[in-house]
Amino acid sequence: HPHHDVVMHAMGYLSTIYFYSVLLSSLYMDKATTMSIPTSTTRAISRIAIAQLRSTRNKHTNLINIAKTAGWAKRDGAKMLFLPECLGFIGDSAEHTVLNADPSIEVQMKNINDDDVLPMNSFREALAATIESCSQSDDEQQSDDNNVHDEYNCEIPIESIVAELRFIAQQSKLWISGGGVHTAATSTTAGDATSPSKIYNTHVIIDEKGQITSFYHKIHLFDVSIPGKVNLKESNTTAPGQTLVVCDSPIGKLALTICYDMRFPEMYVELVQRGGAEVILMPSAFTVPTGIAHWHALLRARAIESQCYVIAAAQVGRHNEKRKSYGHSLAYDPWGELLADAGGYENDSQDGGGDELSPVNVPSIVTCEIDLDLVQSVRERMPIEQHRESSNFTF
Repeated sequence: HPHHDVVMHAMGYLSTIYFYSVLLSSLYMDKATTMSIPTSTTRAISRIAIAQLRSTRNKHTNLINIAKTAGWAKRDGAKMLFLPECLGFIGDSAEHTVLNADPSIEVQMKNINDDDVLPMNSFREALAATIESCSQSDDEQQSDDNNVHDEYNCEIPIESIVAELRFIAQQSKLWISGGGVHTAATSTTAGDATSPSKIYNTHVIIDEKGQITSFYHKIHLFDVSIPGKVNLKESNTTAPGQTLVVCDSPIGKLALTICYDMRFPEMYVELVQRGGAEVILMPSAFTVPTGIAHWHALLRARAIESQCYVIAAAQVGRHNEKRKSYGHSLAYDPWGELLADAGGYENDSQDGGGDELSPVNVPSIVTCEIDLDLVQSVRERMPIEQHRESSNFTF
């Protein structure tokens, strides 16, 4: 019957549509399951705060600004505060930086007792008051007004930036990642790589009691010249470290690195494979040209290939007549999703002259959450380390 043929043809057509719709739905669901990595509640989720600073040669002002970020972080329920490279001092010259370096971190650690409570002075009273004030501030305030750049003047000398960070940790009850402090390098710690004028670029981890739990000396030194834009040679004054560091913290196992290290992915393979890192720290003072070109790409790549959280606290704005930093303090999750970004320079047109000290409000913080179950979930679904260990190839 002719109508029967039409009906059968239509039913076959509809069956074909149904089949492909089910197939596409299945593929979509599979993709959604893969791309949207679920989290569980087996392990605690930790809130963190990532600071953005515009440090200068004024140590007192720099530390007051850090105290502000600690107060905001405390108010927002963060367990840990992350600070950028050169957090306490950016000198006008390499020689200026060397002269203002902290005592060696090894010496400082030897002088700390388990129950060491740092004594008060008028400057520390100001730090404590700043933390308390900012911890009670409006929930919407996470930065200073961009037009406020007052210098804090104090006659009490800062003998150790690390000691003041320890005080801030004690007062705020926060763990602190001090992402880069210049510390003296002695012949016993630096071997043949140093001289009396050499220093280390040191990343220090401080717990909520003010104890130094771990430290790392920057391994890869920034010796780069871009004609007309960048001319820095860190090795003129800084000795390279030689030891990789992973340490425990309330938010997971932290891999300590600094800035230029991020361009050496083989380092992060070791930190994850042998060190068991879950959260990688890359505090920085990135130049504007290299930041515009590579900052987000490098950090996201390290997060994806290491299957770790990446936390990168940054300097931003003009530090002196010679130096300016890109900004964009941020965090990526193990799947490469951007969790927070404090902003900064966006393009080359912003990097012109003028009197602008910073393109964004500073000091400031951004907050996000660290969920270690997500690290485990990503690694189980895409077992890169297992595949790396089983691979066998030659050149």
